[in-house]
Amino acid sequence: MTGAGCSTARSPLPIEAGPLPRSPAPASTPAESSAATQTGGAGTTNPDGTCREDGQPLRASEPPLATLPSPGQMPAGSRMAMIARGRGYLRVGIATDAPPAGLMNWRTLRLEGFDVGIARAVAAAIFGSADVDDHIQFHAVTTSEREDLLRSNMVDMLVATMTITCERKRQVRFSSPYYESTLRLLVRQDAGIGGLPDLAGRPVCTSAGSTASAKLARLPAPAPRLVTRTRIADCLVALQYGAVDAIVGDDVLLAGLAAQDPYTVVLGPQAFGPAFAAGGRLDEPYGIAMPITGDAAGDDGFVSFVNGVLRQIMLDGTWSQLYDEWLRPGLRMPGRPPIASVLS
Repeated sequence: MTGAGCSTARSPLPIEAGPLPRSPAPASTPAESSAATQTGGAGTTNPDGTCREDGQPLRASEPPLATLPSPGQMPAGSRMAMIARGRGYLRVGIATDAPPAGLMNWRTLRLEGFDVGIARAVAAAIFGSADVDDHIQFHAVTTSEREDLLRSNMVDMLVATMTITCERKRQVRFSSPYYESTLRLLVRQDAGIGGLPDLAGRPVCTSAGSTASAKLARLPAPAPRLVTRTRIADCLVALQYGAVDAIVGDDVLLAGLAAQDPYTVVLGPQAFGPAFAAGGRLDEPYGIAMPITGDAAGDDGFVSFVNGVLRQIMLDGTWSQLYDEWLRPGLRMPGRPPIASVLS
């Protein structure tokens, strides 16, 4: 596993840190482990799409707080009070090399992006909007490191293009979706590739540990040959050098890659075909992930608080401002906040 970077509490600039310590995942039976390995988590999902662990819908989460406490006035004994008064800063895992979700602006030495804006909104709800970056410690994280970072108790939350799945819900707590992403395909414009059928037996890249890699791995033959890289940006380099013929990933991430290479094009849902798309397999709902600490009441309260923040920014226009600034230029379509998921 590669190392992760972190910032001080008073600067968003990630600096190199040592390798993250691994901690054991929640116990599971050999049959459960085998099912998760072979299906990418499908073994934890009921035929009706609910999660086998709790019988709840995939997107189900704790209801948002009816009324958010004022910044600086977190309820005594709550997780938010511990963060505010006990530590003084919120620890957030973020993907710093995944524009437009998360990136470092090296001119201003400030983290930017849609996910970064979501994280700042949560911090502002705890500490207030003035000098909010003084109260955030960002940790750079790759896709394959995300669960380990949470289980190691190095962050309070991850806002890192993390798709909610039933398998992941066994290991971490999720907010309601803050963005409804979908899978897409990135190819070179002159490659003559129209979809997955054209890629049978050919190398297709995605990031290690992603839901896209799990979905590709269980495609029946004839199927593309799966290639994984630590970062989705590494897949673009592989495509440019001819080592792979396509990249599969979330619409947000592929829009960011396409913006870096004008000779590529993003193909829509039709590229996967109706069989792949059946049952919502193109859906990639992003959730804020939080650790399971053993304090169930504290975990529930923190998730409810975060969901309350999401509801607030979706209603007051903050979500739409972030979308228009970071996602709309690449996706080229208006965005709608998934408010129904937060209210349910």
